[in-house]
This record gives sequence, C-alpha cells and structure tokens, in this order.
Amino acid sequence: MKKRNIVALLMAGLMAASMFSAQAVMAEEPAEETAAEEAAAEEAAAFDAEAEHGPIFTDLLENGVLKVGIIGNDPTFCYHTAEDGKDVLGGFEVAAMYEMAARLSDYLGREVTVNFYESDFTGCMAALQANQVYFVTRLSPTDERKETWLFTDVYHKSNECYVARKDADTSRFTGTLEGVTVAGQMGSIDITMTQHVYPDAQIEELSMVSDILMAVKNNKVDLGCMNAVSAAMSIAANDDLMVIDELTWEPTDDFDKGCGLCMAYGNEDFAEWANGFWSDIRSEGLWSEMQADAAEHLDAEALKAFIVE
Repeated sequence: MKKRNIVALLMAGLMAASMFSAQAVMAEEPAEETAAEEAAAEEAAAFDAEAEHGPIFTDLLENGVLKVGIIGNDPTFCYHTAEDGKDVLGGFEVAAMYEMAARLSDYLGREVTVNFYESDFTGCMAALQANQVYFVTRLSPTDERKETWLFTDVYHKSNECYVARKDADTSRFTGTLEGVTVAGQMGSIDITMTQHVYPDAQIEELSMVSDILMAVKNNKVDLGCMNAVSAAMSIAANDDLMVIDELTWEPTDDFDKGCGLCMAYGNEDFAEWANGFWSDIRSEGLWSEMQADAAEHLDAEALKAFIVE
C-alpha cells in the first residue's frame, strides 16, 4: 500500500483526537493584558528553586534527566525508525517528550535531556513502582487507577475500533458479542471498555498490538480491540484485515477517559506543570503537527511492527 494511503487512513483515525484538541482551545480570546499584568504572570510562572518540590522536580534539578516510561511498538505513538543510520525512537508521544524536556530546560534554568524506558504495560508499571521512571505515558485515568496513581489531564483520545479478518463471519459481531473472542493489550482501557460495552465477549490479554494482530490472523481470536490510530496502521499494513465499523464507538467520559501521564502521588506540582504543557502545545497547534509528522515519517522498517506474515 502506498504511503499516502497509510497516512490518509491514519489521519482519519485521528479525527476524534483532533476534535478533542480543537475543543480544548475553543474559548473566547482573552482580553489584552497590560505590560504589568504580563510581567506579573511571568513572575508567577517562574520556577522557585528554593521552594519545596515533589520528587520529580527535585530529581530533575539535581540530575537533569526526564525519565519516561513509554509503552512501545505502537505506530504512530511510539516506534523504531532509522535516523542517520542509527535505530531511534519516533512517534508523536516521543516528539512530545523531547519538547517537554526543552521547555523544562527553560523553566528550570538548566539543561534537561530525555531517557526512555521502552516496554509493555507490565514492564513500564514495574519501572514506575521501582522509581526507575518519573511517569508512564498513554494510560487512561480510570477511577480505580486514580486510587493509587496521580494522572495529568488527558492529552489524547481516539475512537475505539475492532479489527477482524476480511473472511470473518461478520454476522457474529452483534449485540453483546456472546461467543466472540476479543484480544486486547494487557492493562489497556481497550479491554476494560470492551468488557463494559460488550459484556459477553471472551477476552484475551496480550502484550503488544503486533501480538493481537497475529492472534487475529491465525484464527486464535475473532477480533482485536485497539484505538483508531493502531487500527488504521493495522489494516494499512495487512491487506487481509478490516475494521468492523458497526462496533466502532467514539470516546466519552463514561466509556473512555483518554490517555494521560501516570505518576506517583506527591508530584502534584509536576502534574500541574505538565497540564500547562499539554494545554500550550495544543493551543499552539504543535500537538496536531506532531501527530501528522509521525505519520509522514513512518518508514518501511517502522511499519514492520504492524505487518504480520
């Protein structure tokens, strides 16, 4: 499939996310501030190195390394690509973390670099519990999780989709999905919400999206549940797969709270700063650019994660 078709499919999958970003900035323009008000706002926003801070800011001041747990191998959120002959991480979440480090450098008055710990959900959460990373990306702030972990505001939402083989008997994919086996990514909101929307489905939890696709293609499961971005990449890379449109549903606060950064309580000051970061890059249009760029720069090697033989 030609690259432009892959990008078109991806951008269609990102429609809900784009609407989410647009809604976040659809507000009345503020009244023009005076020079004094602007100066006061800048002073209030400046980092106070002498104040008491949570563990993340304290460690950042000392070591200058943004330690990120990122759930990998999921174009276009996070994927491996070649750059100057070297294997590097790409994707719009990766781009956002580099931008976060750059803005933290300005905010803290010292250089901040990024260190990625790439793993699946289980590995990332183990690293978070062991204080090896500051936070884990792309986790839904469910009520249950918020009892244990602190979350930033949601920074991404997309439709929930179900992928099947093109030769599948689609007449079975109705109602509560009784007798239908659905594979989803371990620890993901995809599984939680599938159990809620389709309570009679039989659930299989797997580590990576590529594992889900393999299970679907090998007839071990009937459907694979994933967000629209992953679904678009899946069918673009695998001609024998399709999205079951009748099962697709749009995210709502009741059924899908979207993705935020997950961190330990005690870092409320960093979470507040991060909320401002997400708000800023959305209002600047940078977040949308990052998502589009991630699709444009996918290469054949990166796409292999979604091509299942």
